Amino acid sequence: MRPHAAAQVAAALCAALALGGATGCSDGPRPDRAAATTYDLPPRPVREGESPLHGRRARSADLEVTALGFRDGIREILGTHASMTPKGRYVRVRILAENRGRDIQIFDTWRQLLVTADGRAHSPDVNAIMVKRQPERLPIGAGVRVELDLWYDVPGQARVTGLRIVGSPPVGAVSDPPPADIPLP
Repeated sequence: MRPHAAAQVAAALCAALALGGATGCSDGPRPDRAAATTYDLPPRPVREGESPLHGRRARSADLEVTALGFRDGIREILGTHASMTPKGRYVRVRILAENRGRDIQIFDTWRQLLVTADGRAHSPDVNAIMVKRQPERLPIGAGVRVELDLWYDVPGQARVTGLRIVGSPPVGAVSDPPPADIPLP
């Protein structure tokens, strides 16, 4: 048998076997297994009294934020260079910020507000952010995901109801995008 004819016979045999469910003739997808559509990320333990949150996400422009964890009633924080006590109490929100767009989004910590039941919006606490070494502004590339903590100092009896997020304007926009709210806790 000529080499060219042998290759044609082998290809035909592989095609026939593949139709019958056999594998091994190709590196292509197997018909008995669905193609993977998600990444296999390992679960991580919840940190220091934090409550895990599920399905809490919102989007402002190309910035999508998912609230991953929540901790309220923190009376003191420790860092590498300082310890701090709040005027009221500290609240920490662990978030995943993801850029869903094609251009860089600037994540601005100071624009992400914690909302309380009285309707007040609280800015992140500059001292807690510095002590806990969290970023103030962070460029997030297209398709990039980043986890970080947002820290707030809220009045002692205020009930936290949400996180108000704001992305950066997309390319060509002439104004800031509207904010979006994530219910908490």
